[in-house]
This record gives sequence, structure tokens and C-alpha cells, in this order.
Amino acid sequence: MKVKIIEEPHWSIKPDKVNLEDLINDFIQDKKVIDIKYQSNCSGFADSGVHSTDYERSALIMYEDNEETADNPVVERVKKEKADLDEKIKKLKAFLNDDEKLSSIGKEQVKLLGLQLETMERYSDILWARIYDLEG
Repeated sequence: MKVKIIEEPHWSIKPDKVNLEDLINDFIQDKKVIDIKYQSNCSGFADSGVHSTDYERSALIMYEDNEETADNPVVERVKKEKADLDEKIKKLKAFLNDDEKLSSIGKEQVKLLGLQLETMERYSDILWARIYDLEG
């Protein structure tokens, strides 16, 4: 969880300027918000016959970055990565088993694609080991 404090600038009290709501909405658009706490303060003062009022508004935003939320832990990202990789492995195996397609690319490319497939399968095995370890 992370926090961010946003204060409405004093110059933004006029409606045509940026206000606290705009600042909050801009900040949270790509975040998973846990909670927002709002605070306002109005104070008046007088000095040598001059009277004034000061308004302050702020918000404390508790959030998680979308990439690191509890809804999307590391293990889920690794599972997705493995699933995507396994789909590519499946397609490459199908290509390498198609003699007609292989005849059009040359022996060196066939050899390199075979090495690529071996490497991808090893990578998939490593991702599986990570998933197993993360799930305990």
C-alpha cells in the first residue's frame, strides 16, 4: 500500500482553475484506491484592520499500483506469462512438424528454430518451478 497527500493550491479557489477533485481524479486514474480521507480548514485572521479568510483542502489517498495489487499477485502474472509462452511453444512445434513449411526456410533456420524451441521449453519449465515455489 502507498499513500499520497494532495493539497488544493490556494490559487485554485476560482472555478476556472484546477480544483482538488481534478487533482485527485488525475492521480487515481491508474491506481487501485483503497481509501481517500478528506480534510478542509477555514481560518480567519485580522491584522491592523485587515481581515481575511484562508481556505485549505487536502486529501490523503491510500492506493495500490495496478501492477502490484492483491488482486494480481506475482504468481498470477507468472502463470499468465507461462500460458502465453506455452501457446507460442505449441505454435512453433506445429510449424516444425510441417514439412512443407520447413522446406521453404532453409536448413539453418530449421536448426535455429529447434534451438529456440528447446530454450522456450526450458524457460517454461523455469516458470513452472517459480509458480510451484510461489504457491508453496
